[in-house]
Amino acid sequence: MTLGYLFTWLMVFMRSLGVILQLPVLVGRPIPVTARLGICVCLATLLAGVMPVATIPTSMLNLVGATAGEVMLGLVMGFVGRLVFSAIEMAGRLISTEIGLSAMPGLGVPEPATEPIAALLSSFAVVLYFLFGGHQLLLSSLARSFQLTHAGSPAFDTLAAESVIRATGHVLELGLRIAAPFIAMNFLVTLAFSALGRAVPKMSVLVLSASVRVIAGLGLLGGAGALIARYLFSEFSQVPVRVLQLLPSH
Repeated sequence: MTLGYLFTWLMVFMRSLGVILQLPVLVGRPIPVTARLGICVCLATLLAGVMPVATIPTSMLNLVGATAGEVMLGLVMGFVGRLVFSAIEMAGRLISTEIGLSAMPGLGVPEPATEPIAALLSSFAVVLYFLFGGHQLLLSSLARSFQLTHAGSPAFDTLAAESVIRATGHVLELGLRIAAPFIAMNFLVTLAFSALGRAVPKMSVLVLSASVRVIAGLGLLGGAGALIARYLFSEFSQVPVRVLQLLPSH
């Protein structure tokens, strides 16, 4: 085992660590640190032996810079790959508000106790992520990244910042697209009970509309699984393209 191979292994480990740290969590419980480190060790061992040996830096400053650059590159790649889950969390919070089941919304991963609809959709997205092979696509883009920018020489494309902004903006679009049927449902229920309240003034419109909104919203959510899965399948398929757009093309 040469020193060049050990340095290559370390650089692959650092880039993999940045990506693995951004893996989605299930019902608010992240993957244990030991499991994440074990995955990174396995990836580094598998990939380091099939790529050119990295050039060892001649100074400690260059070594620190290369290590920090690999971690930063991996974090950005993992961030872009995880944006789909941010979209589904946003959609879940919007749906909870529209059907009248919103509790105290949070900014992090939805907790089942306070945000049941958002937590349900997040768990559904994680299951579909592994069912559709999204983890394999992300790992294949990680392996491909070492062909575009070699281990120990991390670099971003000149339009990487624009790609990150575009991918972040797509989160808002996807979240609103998923929640759009529920927004329309809430509008129709409110409109119908507004007209009914004018026709029958003594009717308790507020109580009845809240009940109808919840029942109709849950029924719509039960029938929207296939539509959400279709959206997610398309988004998971596009993840490698968005991730590799961050790297310089040769």
